[in-house]
Amino acid sequence: MKLLKLQLKNFRNYADFEHNFDKNKPLTIIHGENGHGKTNLLEAIYVLSIGKSFKSIVHDDLLKWDMDFLRVVGEVEKEDEVSTFEVFYTNYPSKKKNFKNNGVSVKQSNYIGNCLTVLFQPEDLNILYLSPELRRKYANILLSQVDKTYLKALFDYHKILKQRNALLEEIRKAKFTGYSSAAIKKLLEDLDAWDEKIITAGSLIIEKRLILVKFLNKHLEKIYQSISGEKEDIFVEYKTRLDPKDVGESYKKILKSQQEKDILQAKTTIGPHRDDLLFYINNKEINLSASRGEFRTLLLAIKLAEIDFIKLIAEETPILLLDDVFSELDKNRQNKLLKVIDGCQTILTTTDLSNLGNLAKESSKSELVEM
Repeated sequence: MKLLKLQLKNFRNYADFEHNFDKNKPLTIIHGENGHGKTNLLEAIYVLSIGKSFKSIVHDDLLKWDMDFLRVVGEVEKEDEVSTFEVFYTNYPSKKKNFKNNGVSVKQSNYIGNCLTVLFQPEDLNILYLSPELRRKYANILLSQVDKTYLKALFDYHKILKQRNALLEEIRKAKFTGYSSAAIKKLLEDLDAWDEKIITAGSLIIEKRLILVKFLNKHLEKIYQSISGEKEDIFVEYKTRLDPKDVGESYKKILKSQQEKDILQAKTTIGPHRDDLLFYINNKEINLSASRGEFRTLLLAIKLAEIDFIKLIAEETPILLLDDVFSELDKNRQNKLLKVIDGCQTILTTTDLSNLGNLAKESSKSELVEM
């Protein structure tokens, strides 16, 4: 898979921008000082791929100052066939987002997965350091790109979760304001119906995440050891209250046992929206024992495993987006990443070409874009 052309209209600091990537040069180096829009270009490619930004959850933040619409268009070659993809957003007269595949409007669920990307940026260390929400987001984005059933289940789950929580609030209100027993019984019957729906969607999400974790446990340790040169044991745990051997049945039982607690709190207290991915080095949870170097090595290993996972499931090589990561890696980690670059179209940003060594000088393999 290769990105051949990128066109931007009113995206961040770009009023009009167009770049044709040299399909015979797998590496594009975007060089310039901070604040010149290098990361914005990677962000635009990510938006073209995923439909949303990795920097902001507010679409209006992507608009060039004083503009009310933006457009990101890309031409992507896959198996010698070129397709055009477009993401459009406007906030006037109302907020609207539109996705196009070869000029035809499609739902976001049908759009995602057409332009596969792997993003690597220094801030990704937060996945390992900070909240479970970031690790769930990581799994969701990766699986959504390669598995339409997962993406649909994820969309369905969040809709059902919202409805179920609203019903829990209504039941709590009914119990504390003297509704009749018949009225409360009817609400509880409605809750049972929503429970069936959330179990169906939630079970699929968890089962797919367990497949990802199984893949990571099969490959991550070997990748990590090849980078570190040591013999560390690496293990990934999918932390859930459900039984991985029988997700659906245990989901049903625990959801029922949690019903009174859920009603009192007016929120759903178990499910994939509460689960986590935990990483261990030598049987110790990484947050409790790892050094800064081990964190960086593990993150790089995760990203390399992510590329392998996409290749396996989608049977396509993703586009690799590297945002100023070479300045964060020592020579050993740089060399490991450079080996992967040979197999992917890679678009990277840097403020210092010296960080890339001979890579920046190999004009037969790379093109340099000065900002």
